[in-house]
Amino acid sequence: MKKVTKFILCLTLLATILFTCLLSGCQSLTPDEGYELLQTAIENTLHNDNAHIFYWKENVSTPRAGITNLVKTTTVNVLCDIDKDYNFVKESDGDYDYKNLKAKVTNSYDGKLVYEQYCGYSDDGNSYLATRGNINGQNALTNEDSYAFENMLAKDYVISDKFKEYTLEAKLKELKSLKREDLVIDETQNGKVEKKGKVVTITAKISDAYARAYEEANGEKSVFEGKYLTIELSYDRISAIIVYQNEPGANESNTQGILALEYESYKLEIVYTGPKFTVPQPK
Repeated sequence: MKKVTKFILCLTLLATILFTCLLSGCQSLTPDEGYELLQTAIENTLHNDNAHIFYWKENVSTPRAGITNLVKTTTVNVLCDIDKDYNFVKESDGDYDYKNLKAKVTNSYDGKLVYEQYCGYSDDGNSYLATRGNINGQNALTNEDSYAFENMLAKDYVISDKFKEYTLEAKLKELKSLKREDLVIDETQNGKVEKKGKVVTITAKISDAYARAYEEANGEKSVFEGKYLTIELSYDRISAIIVYQNEPGANESNTQGILALEYESYKLEIVYTGPKFTVPQPK
């Protein structure tokens, strides 16, 4: 009886998904079309204002025997003033001369903040780079931890070596390097490309050859290595990359497939106008 009920529920869910897709204009694309759209999205993301004004959040999950996964979370927020039409307010036509540009980097381990860095104009009108915590450590910050300050403009910070690993160019470097044969979009392996309005979702896996070559060349596994990954393109830009360590539809921990959040080994989300924040003022 339980099997019959489960089967009926699955059929109902499938019918609901199909009906929703029909109403919302879901469109299936070919793997080649998906790959071409991916290349366009990478180009659009890295070669205009998006490359400098953005907010991204990255979660990297490492399994730990007998306990939950160790999750390292990094958030990076670079923003500037915008006008009522959501256009960036610039001081000049230069690539980085944005008025009141601000930048913030934070790192957390298992939800405990261990590192943060702010750059921009403080309440007193001076520009500062304020840093506290140890980027390589796992000791949680406390209210007593003080900032170290140096005078630095945010427009200089975001093109400095200190910020190099936090740029979108750095975050999308491996995605950018994937060739068509590296990205396996095979229907027999649950691969697909779907377009819904201005959003395109690519479900795929990386090839075994790519995974081996990457590990041999870099001495570490590719962040894309897993059972499958999804790449979301929104308005012709990269908006999310998620790598799953369970098969689509696999029933584990009473959670199925893409809903099994505890089996996401990697997740990168990008928003192109980050939230406001206040730069700390020297005490």
